[in-house]
This record gives sequence, structure tokens and C-alpha cells, in this order.
Amino acid sequence: MQKHLMSILLMLLSLQISSLQAQTTELDLSGTWGFQTDLMDFRRGSLSPRYNHALPENIELPGITDDYQIGYKSPYRHIDRLTRKYEYMGPAWYQRDIEIPATWKGKQIFVYFERTHWLSSVYVDTKEVSKIDYVSVPHNHDLTKFVRPGKIHRITVCIDNRFQYNTHKWNHAHTEFTQINWNGILGEMKLMAIDPVYIDDMQVYPNIADNTIRVRLQLNNTLKKEVNGDATFMIAGTDYRLEHKVSVASNDSVTFVEATIALGDKIKRWDEFNPNVYEITCTLNTSNDKASYQHTKSATFGMREVKQGKNHVLVNNRPVHLRGNVENAVFPATGYAPLDDASWERIMVLMKDYGLNHLRFHSWCPPKAAFRMADKYGIYFEVEMPMWGKDAEPDEARYDFFRREIKGILKEYGNHPSFILYCNGNEITGNFDFIEELTAEGREFDSRHLYSGSTARTRVKSDQYYVSQQTNKGPVKVYEGLPNTDWDRNTESDVDVPVISHESGQRCVYPNFEEIKKYANSPVEARNFEVFREMLDDNGMLDQAHDFFRASGALTVLEYKAVIEALLRSSKSAGFQLLSINDFPGQGYAPVGILDPFWDSKGLITPEKFREFCAPTVALLRYEKSAYFKNETFTAEAEVYNFSSSAIKNAKLKWRLTDDQGKVLKKGNLKTQTIANEDVSSIGRFSIPLTHITLDQTQKLTVHLSVNDTINNSWNIWVYPEHRSLMQSTDQVLYTTVYDEAAKQQLAQGKTVVLYPLPNTVKGRKSVFHNHFWNPIMFAWPPMTIGCLIHHEKPVFHDFTTSYHTDWQWWDILNDAKVIEMSEAPPALRPFIQVIDSYDNNKKLGIGFEAKVNGGKLLVLAVDTKKDLDKRPATQQLLYSIDKYVKGDEFHPQIIVEESFIKSFLTE
Repeated sequence: MQKHLMSILLMLLSLQISSLQAQTTELDLSGTWGFQTDLMDFRRGSLSPRYNHALPENIELPGITDDYQIGYKSPYRHIDRLTRKYEYMGPAWYQRDIEIPATWKGKQIFVYFERTHWLSSVYVDTKEVSKIDYVSVPHNHDLTKFVRPGKIHRITVCIDNRFQYNTHKWNHAHTEFTQINWNGILGEMKLMAIDPVYIDDMQVYPNIADNTIRVRLQLNNTLKKEVNGDATFMIAGTDYRLEHKVSVASNDSVTFVEATIALGDKIKRWDEFNPNVYEITCTLNTSNDKASYQHTKSATFGMREVKQGKNHVLVNNRPVHLRGNVENAVFPATGYAPLDDASWERIMVLMKDYGLNHLRFHSWCPPKAAFRMADKYGIYFEVEMPMWGKDAEPDEARYDFFRREIKGILKEYGNHPSFILYCNGNEITGNFDFIEELTAEGREFDSRHLYSGSTARTRVKSDQYYVSQQTNKGPVKVYEGLPNTDWDRNTESDVDVPVISHESGQRCVYPNFEEIKKYANSPVEARNFEVFREMLDDNGMLDQAHDFFRASGALTVLEYKAVIEALLRSSKSAGFQLLSINDFPGQGYAPVGILDPFWDSKGLITPEKFREFCAPTVALLRYEKSAYFKNETFTAEAEVYNFSSSAIKNAKLKWRLTDDQGKVLKKGNLKTQTIANEDVSSIGRFSIPLTHITLDQTQKLTVHLSVNDTINNSWNIWVYPEHRSLMQSTDQVLYTTVYDEAAKQQLAQGKTVVLYPLPNTVKGRKSVFHNHFWNPIMFAWPPMTIGCLIHHEKPVFHDFTTSYHTDWQWWDILNDAKVIEMSEAPPALRPFIQVIDSYDNNKKLGIGFEAKVNGGKLLVLAVDTKKDLDKRPATQQLLYSIDKYVKGDEFHPQIIVEESFIKSFLTE
């Protein structure tokens, strides 16, 4: 009996060991590695390569060389980008002695690196194993023929971050302009031992019509012998579990197995509103007459199909409208894209917080964690290869790299439901036959995504959508707003494929110098901000830096509202991609975001307020202008953009007009009705006669529109009385367009002069309402200004309602004005309408200022007061406020300026 029990125990132990040996096992390779740089590139030269020697230094992996201050310590202060503290470009060697477990005998052995940059070469002892140059997907080197289980081997890895092909130096996969051109190994890194019959690839193809999935396995059989067995699929999700088994047989090195699995009625679909994700695990059990083998592989998927609609991308046969942001690999805290779930979860939550549902990866592909978190939160991805500009020009080596890269991306990330769009790259030029080849082969290789040849450039035959500034019908871009809202991009968007507005927005915010300190523990520094700050200090305005930031930022928020609403009104638009909600620190440094490069809020607008005009459902108004005379009527067409998950039944629609204290002046209801989803619906029209509105000192009013009291949006308008007698001179006040002898005599007598020179007599720059586009370093076109700081607390504005920043009432003032160069004025003189210069110039600029001149009092306003003044209510009101000010008791300029300064900005 005891002997029999021992026999049973030995048999169970034998089975346990057999089972253990049959399982995939992994060895974590994170930790300390030997290290050495190799600027001489001994691997390719005639000298002894590094793998022949023990490397003398140490480094911790995962990590990058910048973390250890390896390389050239940069003395520069780059203006057009952040400055990398330590630069290293070239081969770098990483080495470790590893004992291969004896239990791995008979297994396939791989070394896996989740993300490297760019080329990885692996050596076992002194033998080269392989080289892999994928940029977008993990590197998996097969060591099987080079290692012996039970023996210690020296594993040496060379990472070469030089450009392996002649690709565009701005693509975001390796540029120094966003993430840095790092050298190292990141993410998961491990040795893996796998049975000789294993699942190399598993792809899942959902069919939402019948709730089935087609699973395609690639089985690798290294035995060169026939094996038989089964593949058991386990599908699991929230309140869902299903098992399915199929028979398999393999007598070739590669065998493909397909299975169609019915998932039943309890399976749920995936989209932005219901991001239901499932895990499928396949356990492969095979055997021959000598042994049994097992391998397990898992993947996540969603019941999601994407198709090309007439004007929209269809997800599960329903039109979606893509409210997108461009992700430019901006990660200054680390210098590289994070590979952990928490970092990407933060980004996806922020996307949702700001009402966005779409993320375009501009000329790069993110790591697995990004897809996992997008799957979880319901964010639609557009993924690109590291392709830009002239990368399509003839170059067979580069072409072959892109051919491998696209298939690597589709294979590695294709199961993720968030991956709905693929594009080859950004603004490509060159041979579009090659671009068509890539696009057509992508469509053939994996039908789970829609494909486009290039953003914003030549169309190709296989395009299923198009991201561009314009179509053959006209511009679909919206870079800035207007003081009216009765316009859209419908006609221009209505072509043969869905059209997404390319890189919308892009209006500068003056830099926030407080951000400099955020780079203390980063591999880069904002040394350009230091230069800009010093320039501002040299020009005597450093104390105004924060005011410039706030005023320009408020205008950029205003522009984003106008831009987004115009594209929401465009029912035939497939969506938009903002460039971007967060700052872009490269290509001249473009601080165009409401978030900084760290994805932190700049404090310019709350997510809640942003979602009033950027969300699945938004209340919209169409009206003809923002500034009115009091005898006019405000008329608006109300609309509701509704791309939520359902129609809004019996919607209660309300409008109201309030003053700047929130007091309701007028209100009304529109007809209760059902608002369809997947469309932009006109819901009614209302008018407000302004004649009977009591203004008192308030000219700024706000029109509100609400749907069921939960969906709210608002727009500022301004209402002014007409002023027919303006700029009337008196004995004490002289109005003049020229600085002549009469003006000089008036000042010499201690009296007042209001100088409003004609625009063509002012030497300064042209005034514009908008902030500069993108950034003034890369796009150095005039007037190179970033909005205005309005000194609204000054008594000159007592009868002209304004904030510290410009709003739409300033449109007819600023677009008919000139900007005066004021560098020669006394440092203490600050214009009451102060134009903010570009941050790479930082000159003192103004449109209106006051000063003492020759014993008299002078007010200068460089605004055209002749052009269509009867159609410019805000300009009239500003002139009225100035007139009351200069003729009242509060006009006492304190700063003395020389007459030479006045002459400096006037033509002869």
C-alpha cells in the first residue's frame, strides 16, 4: 500500500514537472546592465566590437541614456524647441550575463523589448543573433539556436538611435522637437521560453451582424513533425464568459487556423459610449508520439466594426463625429512616450473631460498602453507610421522599411477596437504610387480599420477618409473664428469620402514663464523661455509677463470656441483634429494649447466650460454679428449638434438674455421636440428687439441656449447706442489726424490733443484681431502679434465695457487700426490698448496711449475713424468713452514723452 502510494506521488510529481515544462516561462530582464557608449561604432569598424569585452559601466533598464546624463552636455539654448540637457546619438551597448534555466531545454527562447529606439542588435557571447529596426512595435529576437539551457551566456545588445533610413527628421517617432531621439530600452523586457509549437499571432475579426468573431491563428511548428491537438478559446468580460474549442493539426513550420465563434446575445458592442472590452485567451495543446506541448496567448478585442459612410466614419453602422486632438509625442517629463497604463489613462480621462473622442497620432504610433486605455475609455485612434514630407520620394531601402512597419503596426495593435483609422503619415510628397501601394495593401491585410494615404496632401484611389485643410470644393480647415456664427464647412466637406478638418485652431498663447521650473527633473529644459523672459525684461515689461499670458490665452480660448462650433455646425464634416489642446514645443515652439506640454491646465478654461462647446451634444446658435446698435434686433437660428448615443425625446428648449451681472433681461422657449442624434438639427428661431433693453453702464450681454436645463451654451454680444456727433473739438480739446503746428500750439498751452492718425500715416504694423498662427519662429509673417492686453481698469474705458483681453466687440476696432512701435517711449509708459508682441521679439507695442507732451495732455489712438463708422458700433462707443474721458476731470497723464517719440511713428 505504501509502495503504491509512493508510485502515485511520483506519477503526480512527474505530471507536475511535465506540465511546468510545457508552460511558457518568462525571466524579467529589468535591473542593472553593463553599459558602454560607442561613438566610434566599433560594431561596424575594424576594431574589436564591444561584445568581445565586459562592458565597464552600469545602467538601469528600462531606461534611457538621458536618465544617467550620458552624452554631450548641451551648452545651447535652442529657441525653436526645448533643449535636451545631454545629447547622445550613436550606438550604445548594454550587456548582461544570464543563466538559461536547464528546464528550458527543448523550448524556443526569445528576448523581448517592448520599445527601443531605433535599431536593436543582439549578440549571444560573440555571435550576432539578429537585427530589428521596427520603430512602432516591440523587438522580439529569437535566441534558440544561440543559447544552451543550463549554461550562462553573455547577452549583449546594441541600440543605435541614429536614423537608419533617410526619413524626415521631424517625424514624431524620433525627433528632438517633441519626444527626444533617445537611446535605451523601455517598457517590458524579458526572456521567454515557449514550447516548440506555439501561437505566433492571433487576430480577432468581429461580425456585429450575427454576434460572431472570426479568430485567425498563426501556429509556428519548429519540430518539422506533425502534431495534433486542439485550441481552446476562453472569452471573458464583465458578466460574460464563453469557451470554444477547435481541433488543430500541423505538419508545416507555419500553419493557419481559423475559427468562427458565436458569442450569443449577451455580448455587448464597443464604442465611445459603451467601451465594452473582452479578453480572448487561446490555449493551444498539441502532441505527437513523443511529447505534449502547450502555449497560451491572449488579446483584447471589442465588438466593433468601422466602415466608410457618405460623410462620416461609421462605427457599428452609426455615424460618428470625430472631435479630435493631435498627439505629437509631447512628453517632456520623460523625453519619451510612457509605456505604463496610468500615464495613458490620465490622457484619455483628460480627453473625455474636454469633450473629445478622438486622437490622431501625428507621424508616430503609440505603445500598447495607449491602446489599452483608449479601449477602456472609448477614444477613437488614428495611427500613423513615422512618415512625413518627402518620405515617399524614391528610395527602395526606405520603402521596404515602411512596408514592414505598416504590417508590424497592424499585426501588433490591430485587435484593439480603439484603432479605427490608419494613415501612412503627415503631409507626404513624392511618389504617390507608393502611397497607394501601402494604402491598398493595408486595406487588404486588415479590414478592421479605415485607410488614408496621407494627411493634407494628394488623394489616392484607396482612400476611405481624408484629413485635410481643403478639398476640391474649398477649404475645410478652420484656424480662427469670426464675430458671427452663421457659417459652416458643409459644402466643402461634401465629397466622396468622409473629411476631417486638419490641424484646426493653432492660435498662440504668450508663454507662461512659470513653466520653466517644471523641467527641473526632465531630460529637457525650457531654455528658450529663459531667452524670451530675458528679452521681455530688457524691454522693461517683465512685470507684465503673466498679464500677457492671461490676455492672449483668453483670446485663444475664444478662438477655440468659435473654431469648434463652426465645425460642429458642419453636419457633413466627419470631424476635426485640433493642433492642439496641449502645447507643441517643437518646430519653433508653438504654445497653442489650453494645456501645457505636461497636459496640465494653464488655468485658461475649465473642462466643464470647454464641454459647453465641445461634447457629444452641444447647443449652437447662428447669428450675423456680435456688436449691435440699440435700435437693432438680435435674431438667431438655434441648432443642436447631437452625436450622443441616442435622440433627445421631448427636449425642452430655452433661451434667455442676461446682463454682465447675470440678471435676466429677456427669455423664451422654443417648441418642445425630439432632437435626432447623429446629426445637427435646426430647432427654431428667435428674435430679441434690443430697443427696450435698459443698458445703464453695461453694453455686454449674454445669450444663453439650453436643452433640458442640462446642456448649456452661451455667446456674448454687445449693444451700444448710436453716437452721431463724435470727435468734436472744443477750446480745451483738439481732435486731429495730424501732428501739426495747431496740435503743438494746443499742447504748449497746456490743453488737450486727441491724435487719431489715419492708418497710412502710421509707420507701425497692421493690427489684427487674431493671435499669431502656430508660432512666430517657424511662420514669421506679419504682424507677429499675440492679441492685446487691455488696461480695462483705466478711466478711459469707463463708458466702454471690456475685460483685460479682447473679445468680439474689438473686431471692428482692431481690424481697422495700426500698431505703434513704442520702444523709444519711456519705460513707465504703458499703452491702454497694449498689443502683445511675439515672444521672440518682445517689443513694446500699442494702439492707444496717453502722455504729457510739451506741457499739454495727449491721447493717441491709432484707429481708423473714417472707414464705415456708421457700421461700427463698438468703435463708436470707444470714441464716445474717450471723448468723455478727455473732456472730464480724470484725464491727467503722468508720463512725459518727448515730441521726437510722437514723430517717430508718424510719416512726414
